[in-house]
Amino acid sequence: MHQDQRSAIDPVCGMTVDIEHARASGLIGEHDGVTYYFCGRGCKLEFGDDPKRFLEPGYTPTM
Repeated sequence: MHQDQRSAIDPVCGMTVDIEHARASGLIGEHDGVTYYFCGRGCKLEFGDDPKRFLEPGYTPTM
């Protein structure tokens, strides 16, 4: 989910993520051929444990 070419939405917490910062920090992940960007290590790890949970249409991120 990209807002524009420089930012994306963290699928776990809903925060806006700077794509370049995420790439430089290793805070990117992939699922089913789609790249996702994360605000921090915790969100990346949580997504990695159960990506489908965060991609369900009814999931609402809570910060």
